Amino acid sequence: MPTSIAGGHLVFGLSAAHSDASMKTFAILALAVVVNQAAWAQTLPTRKAGLWEVSIRPEGAADTAVLKVLQCTDRASDALTLMSIAPGQENCGKPGVARLKEKGHRIRTACHVHEQRVDTVMELKGDLTSRYEGRLETRYPSMASQTPPPKVFEGRWLGECRAAMRPGDMLLPNGVTVNVVDDRRRAEERQDHHDHKGHKH
Repeated sequence: MPTSIAGGHLVFGLSAAHSDASMKTFAILALAVVVNQAAWAQTLPTRKAGLWEVSIRPEGAADTAVLKVLQCTDRASDALTLMSIAPGQENCGKPGVARLKEKGHRIRTACHVHEQRVDTVMELKGDLTSRYEGRLETRYPSMASQTPPPKVFEGRWLGECRAAMRPGDMLLPNGVTVNVVDDRRRAEERQDHHDHKGHKH
């Protein structure tokens, strides 16, 4: 599958088969979501709380290229879980959100993975309480030749979260569960520790 290293992070690229490598990449992607959740939650559209199935594939690819992830979300965690399908969502500024003429939103983010800038445009159309679809473009301005192809995705509300799931949980295609809220908290703690050490004399 097409992947590249940007600032020490693996850049997401979907393959046409559900290989172990693609599952590992999806897990790394899910764990890479580190944003200012409070600021984003006030800006981004919010999906209905509960369990969502999100299907993702490269634009124009066959159905065999689809990867599916289950997301348990609530109002407090949805800013993270919604954007978790986009790579490089670290150290981001406040997202730009515009309403589309059709029922939907266009979300733009500018983030930095180490010293690499990552620009993302996500379009959402449909009903965020039941079913929606969208398109995702990601660009790396300093690595234009490694720009991945656009992705298309579809979200479908399945009902209440499973009994063992917590808001922020993502069940990946290989059966591994990660929690983007917990990962964000750990990342912020590491950053605070790093900043504190950096200010010592």
